[in-house]
Amino acid sequence: MSRRRLALLTAFAVVAGALAASIFARVGTDTASAGGCRDWVVARTYAKQITAVRPLVQKMKRAFAAPGLSVAVAANGKLVWSESCGFADRKRRTAVRRETTFRIGSVSKALTAVTAGRLAQQGLLELDAEIQRYVPGFPRKQQQITPRQLGGHLAGIRHYQGGEALSRKHYDSITSSLVIFRDDPLVAAPGQRFSYSSYGFNLLGAAIEPVAGKPFATAVENTLLSPLRMRRTHLDDGRTAGGRSRFYEVTSSRRAVPAPRVDLSNRFPSGGFLSTAEDLIRFGLGVTDRTFVSEETQALLFTSQKTSSGRPTGYGFGFEVGSSPFGPVAGHTGNVVGGTAFLFVHPKTRVVVAMTTNIGFVTAPVPPALGRSVPDPPQIALPFIRRV
Repeated sequence: MSRRRLALLTAFAVVAGALAASIFARVGTDTASAGGCRDWVVARTYAKQITAVRPLVQKMKRAFAAPGLSVAVAANGKLVWSESCGFADRKRRTAVRRETTFRIGSVSKALTAVTAGRLAQQGLLELDAEIQRYVPGFPRKQQQITPRQLGGHLAGIRHYQGGEALSRKHYDSITSSLVIFRDDPLVAAPGQRFSYSSYGFNLLGAAIEPVAGKPFATAVENTLLSPLRMRRTHLDDGRTAGGRSRFYEVTSSRRAVPAPRVDLSNRFPSGGFLSTAEDLIRFGLGVTDRTFVSEETQALLFTSQKTSSGRPTGYGFGFEVGSSPFGPVAGHTGNVVGGTAFLFVHPKTRVVVAMTTNIGFVTAPVPPALGRSVPDPPQIALPFIRRV
């Protein structure tokens, strides 16, 4: 999510009030053709808002050249709309369903960050400790690196280089994948400046394992996915392909072609999860629920970190963040080979928007310009925030 997208929300004030109980209408798959759109959940009390944003979803699908897409919206803590459009597998004419899983790319960083935040909340992870306390094999650099810095892209760890985003090499563990960058110099002194780094989140994921006493995937499952009933979310490790979408890449001429094979084991904590739009809604509602994430942990996630000179970065802990007259807004975008995803959270009204697609923008030499006529995904949230 860009800061421009976050700023779209700052012009609107929120009218406080309670909502009556939502009445849901469920629409079966027989009501639409395989390539059309299907509503799975429609809250009648939000029918006007759903009608207003439905065309935006269609515009984004066309702009992304996505064969398939799912979108879901929650308001006031409840799922109020879920829709899927197009094909999970275009060749076989298999329609996207609510259970279809997509690659979510860097939205995975938010999952890793909340797992780390929950472990810190339980007193198991010290966010300001030297990272070698948890990953003793990682070489010390010129200054101390902490989990807090890793979760805010302030540790100075480099990002992908060359063809690393298209890696086919398999790594047997999170720790073994650190060999990619462990001996490289930092791009900046820790805390000095914001420098986006997927590999920094890999190091954070490696720190989670000894704290939880479990492999990374199990730690995330036990700490996050299972409590929130995110049953369709898991690492894209090739072992659980049931219900998974086919993956496509966009060309410079805005055509969707089959994506090349990649192995995401070089980035599991930072970009390696599969999920659904509805599961991401459960996640967004979880991080706005103080019985699940404490007030202190919410502040960690949704408050911009600062450089050592005191400059705000616009990034909290695993979330891009912004301020507005009605409170913080936060979210993340993800783009990986074969998938583009989006998560938006307005904590005050518990409005959450999630979108998942089976199109990526990684391999095109010149990704197609979307243009200003294409709606920004946070616009979907606006009518629901107003309604709450």
